Amino acid sequence: MKHKRVFWVLIGNENTGSSRIHGHKVHQALLRKGIKSKILKQGNSTLTLKKKIWMLLFLKKGDLLILQKRKELSLRKLLSLLKFKRVNIAFIDCDLPKCDDSLVKYFDYIIGTSKNLFQLYQRHHPQKKVRYIPDAVEYFEKKKYIHNKKAIFFGWLTESRIEKINSLKKLFESLGWEIHTMSNNPQADIKWNDWKKIETFEIISQYSASLIAVDDDMLSKYKSSNRVLQSLAVGNIVLCSDIEAYREVIVEGENGFICSSALEWKNALNQISDQNKRNKIIERGYETAQNYTMDKVILKWIYYLEL
Repeated sequence: MKHKRVFWVLIGNENTGSSRIHGHKVHQALLRKGIKSKILKQGNSTLTLKKKIWMLLFLKKGDLLILQKRKELSLRKLLSLLKFKRVNIAFIDCDLPKCDDSLVKYFDYIIGTSKNLFQLYQRHHPQKKVRYIPDAVEYFEKKKYIHNKKAIFFGWLTESRIEKINSLKKLFESLGWEIHTMSNNPQADIKWNDWKKIETFEIISQYSASLIAVDDDMLSKYKSSNRVLQSLAVGNIVLCSDIEAYREVIVEGENGFICSSALEWKNALNQISDQNKRNKIIERGYETAQNYTMDKVILKWIYYLEL
């Protein structure tokens, strides 16, 4: 064990997906393993001068400070002084833009939550310790084999995603399917803000399928597979867009479907109209999710961060 104490500075609270999955959940798992872990700050407001001074006085040699998606340049002086005190610093990223080089130079560990993000940092900083650690599933529910011909999109609902979903609605409706949306966006069918509640997953599991459509842009290429994994873990059939993070999890027609054209979306819906085929996909999907339990994923964190 190199680090006896772990401290966190998170970009959001438990209702922020990345901070909950890569911060709070990992922190709680470390505590269960008997590792000293404490969240010092959560939320996207900048650290006050008073907080920075307190951290400089409190943190000591051998401590590990984990920054979750904190990319503000105003941290440079603090990180420089912490390194002088021989405090180790880890950084977790799950989105573009890449963290500025003037901050990266202070990081001892960099964690990317998708392989594309991992490769981006590895390419730009070959001398740094960079590791890909997949998201852990938050909630498992072994459910009955629901086939109500309803699909749910859950998560951040951008204008481009609304357009994409609206275009897919016509296609789905032509085959007797419905699409519902769940988001904090006022345009969502289910307006939802309290993502940390178990009820979130209970709602998602009431649908036959999860529609995981992403924007056709560079940002989406660096996303993690958390919505895919969580859907498999509650027994939903995954119908998702074609990005690498999803291909790492989904084997086409075996445990879900990857779709990039109207024909592929239709083919997926037609295939799951067969009960035997549908049930096998649900079973295989659930088995896939079992590879991403927190009990398994936390071992990667502990090993990489030398805890």
